Amino acid sequence: MRIAVVGNGRTVHALVRGAALAARGHQVRLVTAGEVLDAPGIEVRTRPLPGNPFSAALSARGFLRDIWSFEPDVLHVHYAGNKLSTMALVSGVHPLVVTVMGGDVQPEQHLAGLARLERRATRRLLEEADLILAKSDALRPEIASFGRFESKVETVRWGVDPEIFQPRPQEAQALRARLGLRDDDLVVFSPRIMRPLYNIHLLLEAFPLVLAREPRAVMLLSEHRADAEYRQSLAARAAERGIDSRVRFVGRIEHQDMPAFYSLAAVSVNLPFSDGLPQSLFEAMACGTPSLLGRLPWYAEVVTDGEHVLLCDLEPPAIAAALARLLSDAPLRRSLGEAGRRRVMEVACLPREAERVERFYERLLASPRRRPSWAPRILDGLTLALR
Repeated sequence: MRIAVVGNGRTVHALVRGAALAARGHQVRLVTAGEVLDAPGIEVRTRPLPGNPFSAALSARGFLRDIWSFEPDVLHVHYAGNKLSTMALVSGVHPLVVTVMGGDVQPEQHLAGLARLERRATRRLLEEADLILAKSDALRPEIASFGRFESKVETVRWGVDPEIFQPRPQEAQALRARLGLRDDDLVVFSPRIMRPLYNIHLLLEAFPLVLAREPRAVMLLSEHRADAEYRQSLAARAAERGIDSRVRFVGRIEHQDMPAFYSLAAVSVNLPFSDGLPQSLFEAMACGTPSLLGRLPWYAEVVTDGEHVLLCDLEPPAIAAALARLLSDAPLRRSLGEAGRRRVMEVACLPREAERVERFYERLLASPRRRPSWAPRILDGLTLALR
């Protein structure tokens, strides 16, 4: 099967999922724009991000050519709410599969809300999709807010490859030495993108209270896709509170190095004010690392408070109390880590999910092929130019 994948090459989601399908013997081409992370196992076609209308037109033409020349059996778009997804829609290739991730249909994840044209673009993609894959059941009502698409929605969590994400104590020990950490330092790891949505500032606000109860705590902050202004504010906040010696900004972490960081951590922390089912949660669970999560309803779909993870309210005192409890209770950390690893293998095992997706593709290919008209696609292209 020839599968054209459209997604952001600067994040691992489309790359990892494409590689999982390639591992099942399919030919996979990622079509994108801009920087692309390492993508073993799949072919990559990318174009420079356009800087003006003329270069945008050239990039769009090249993008479409990269899809059409592959002659895909299936076109699979990961994330329903950006310009890449609209370009995929303009290509007219069917069957068209769309994976909804969270921020593409959850307006609260956008500080200014979803603009009218952006919402229209997302709705058009969902309308034209032959199959919609939701990252979680909790996203189904969000998808329904764009239209009556429930008959073509399936839940696929994708998840993690247990051959890659697993406890790696030797790599963790080497990383501890490389970072200059003491043997008894208890690492609190923030793996999420360094942007305000993820409330890393709340973690910093809580950390002096944590250190008062557990002085061995040290925080490691991933700087993947960091917002420069937000990163500067976090550094200033740590300095103002006198905790900068216990807070480390560790730069952008390569995907292949993430298991070592999770294995080093005593606790992984996720505190966004809106979320789906984050990949970082599945990664931490697969590595046997206990997670502290904000008390959001979406997580209940896969984890239980006190059994697989700890939940807390999104305010510094509650964060501090839960984090200090975890750091001071090694048996609790071990229990959560072991239960979490078992749970992620049940609900978010990437090879098994890729096999399910393959069966969905086969079902689509056994059905009559849709032939979309040009008129709405031209309008989609025109609105793209206005976004």
